[in-house]
Amino acid sequence: MIHRHLDHDRPTLAALDDLLENGTLADWQPILATVRSEPDGEVARRLDHLLAARDYQETGALWRAYLRAVRIAV
Repeated sequence: MIHRHLDHDRPTLAALDDLLENGTLADWQPILATVRSEPDGEVARRLDHLLAARDYQETGALWRAYLRAVRIAV
């Protein structure tokens, strides 16, 4: 996903915030795969941080459930 205000593809907090707010399922695929392979890794911790800090009305519950599910599966 090309972020509206970023010029890189790194999963920074700003990039993940934009992805959660504006991304589509196709945009999420790389992050879903990263979190699945590293459920307690840096990207997953950043997602936890964002989900605790903001109310992503349309996607927050989905991402929280996904994080919980991949962590239980480990």
